[in-house]
Amino acid sequence: MKVSKNKVSLLAAAVATLFSVGAQAQATVTLPSLNPTVAATVALPYAREISAGVAIGTAGYNVRSILGIGTSNTQNRFYRVRLNNATFAVPVVAANFAGFAGAAQLPSVAAANFSTSVSQGGTVGSNFVIFQITAGADINVNDGIQFQIPAGGVTIASTAAAASVTMEVYEFIAAAQAQTPVLYTATANLATFSPAVNLRAVAQQNQTATAISSYLNLTGGASTALSARVAQLDLAGPALTAANACGGAFATLRLTEGLPFSPNGTTCAFVSTVVNANLSNVLTMNGDFSAAASAASVTLGANPASAVSATGATVNLTAAQAAGFTATNVTYTVNGTTAIPVSTYTASFVGTANTGYTLASIGPTTTGSIGRDGVQYESPWVTATTGFISRFFLTQTTPASVPYTVIVRNAAGLVTGGTLTGTLGANRQTLVTMSSLLPADTTAFPGPYQVTFNIASDASVTMGSYVLTSPNGSVANSPLYRATSR
Repeated sequence: MKVSKNKVSLLAAAVATLFSVGAQAQATVTLPSLNPTVAATVALPYAREISAGVAIGTAGYNVRSILGIGTSNTQNRFYRVRLNNATFAVPVVAANFAGFAGAAQLPSVAAANFSTSVSQGGTVGSNFVIFQITAGADINVNDGIQFQIPAGGVTIASTAAAASVTMEVYEFIAAAQAQTPVLYTATANLATFSPAVNLRAVAQQNQTATAISSYLNLTGGASTALSARVAQLDLAGPALTAANACGGAFATLRLTEGLPFSPNGTTCAFVSTVVNANLSNVLTMNGDFSAAASAASVTLGANPASAVSATGATVNLTAAQAAGFTATNVTYTVNGTTAIPVSTYTASFVGTANTGYTLASIGPTTTGSIGRDGVQYESPWVTATTGFISRFFLTQTTPASVPYTVIVRNAAGLVTGGTLTGTLGANRQTLVTMSSLLPADTTAFPGPYQVTFNIASDASVTMGSYVLTSPNGSVANSPLYRATSR
């Protein structure tokens, strides 16, 4: 399909407008040096979601450095300027490389005096340019130079790594082409990239299904009997430190496209710049929702899920939520008639990006869990010697049956065989004999034994004791004790 030149120009203008925030200003990047001591400027981050192939720094860059090597009058030097992870979006010409007098970025530096021509490179889509400079007078090693990337900026190859610029000095054109031997070199970032859209769990939300209710109700954390908070989420950009936040110490070096800036200087990312709030933006919660009260029993804030299954829930974000949110709860309401299973919950976000941005799926992020409570009782050492009768009496006072499991040990370790699971009837005492917990032939598992009961109930409504009847009819009674109470 043929696209007219006018349409291309309009598209370029639209993309440039999309990435700008307020009036643009030409960015200045200073390359580091040891003599004089000069620190590289710090480039604030652009949005990592910016699509590859888009131009950034469209107001241009000033890349400033010292000459790096002394040069006599009329002598030639060759300066190779290389972009890393970027290419030139507009042609580079000889006038883009000139002397620069000192300023705050290059203290006590005089402007280098030379004439300039382009020897190689500098075309649109290339990542380097070689300048030949001819000294108009003796030039000091510390005299200042400036390479101006013209308005139009650079085209990024990827946001996975920083875009940087490297300046190298060579004595001959052949050396500059081969990139060896180099006389002086310096590098600094033009732009770094950070996510403008993050899905974060503010704090883990952990609830408990109570055994005393036969796991129909919840307790603990931010829950009621029939509802549990399974996530508390932010969909927002990163909070940056004061040193590099918007309006902070590097405000004059700010790069104006891509990552928007907040007026209060605390956060340098707006989700709404990247996410198209009018299209599909979905939060998915994964975990067990088999006890859901209804199809809309999972909510993000006041926004109900569009679909809930036994293994997950899908919430279509409102336009306001797609613009970002903080500390917003995901609430799960149960029906009160289905036992609530143990489950871990995670959240994922899939959004639709605005033009010029690319959004990858974010997550899954673990957000919380629902567990089950219970109680563990342990016996003292017990015997199964012929003539002695060992019995356990377990009492539970809830209106529902409660399951239990048993672990039997002797001095050598676990004892296998016997009936090691059972159910405690509602509001009653249940008798469990030691002989029923052992295999028919105990030759391989001689006593004495120690028994542990794991009961799906609460200690306030469950208790147990061990009763030993001797051959002469005497009875000894010992309470079972909780493992955590020893």
